[in-house]
Amino acid sequence: MRGERPGGLWRIIVPIGPEESDEAALAPARIEERLQKFFPKAGRYPVEYVNVYGVSQRVAATFRRGRLLLAGDSAHVNNPIGGMGMNGGIHDAINLADRLARVLHGEADESLLDLYARQRRHAAVEYVQAQTIANKKLMEERDPNARAANLDELRRIAENPETARRYMRRAALLDSLNSANAIR
Repeated sequence: MRGERPGGLWRIIVPIGPEESDEAALAPARIEERLQKFFPKAGRYPVEYVNVYGVSQRVAATFRRGRLLLAGDSAHVNNPIGGMGMNGGIHDAINLADRLARVLHGEADESLLDLYARQRRHAAVEYVQAQTIANKKLMEERDPNARAANLDELRRIAENPETARRYMRRAALLDSLNSANAIR
């Protein structure tokens, strides 16, 4: 992320356990411990900002009601691990901008906005939510054997160009575009 210092800022998101209080999770020593665990280095990390927030997973029942249209976080809220909400929101905006411009310029009927709502809600439920839930479960896994199995599976996927490509297409929401566009 852009920051005041050269090199910008890094945003790091880590889950906290149910037994850890917000105060304990935000303690400078605990923040440093987490950073050093994953990115060991000599000296302390400069930390600009820390926060604890609740994660929720929701998709609006509809993305359109009359003249009201929802896109991005107003349409679907999910945990931030993986950037899926932002990515899905960008796809929403591109889909909606084209359709809305066509309707406003009299080139298409308002039913085109209903198509936007159906397509993008499908993508939010089947891809954005599904991937963020999977990401969260992967991060929350505490069983060392299960974590090792998950990492082995990711390594196996990464080793094969075809499985790696399929994984990245789904994770980047590229597959969601074809799936959503098939909805009429």
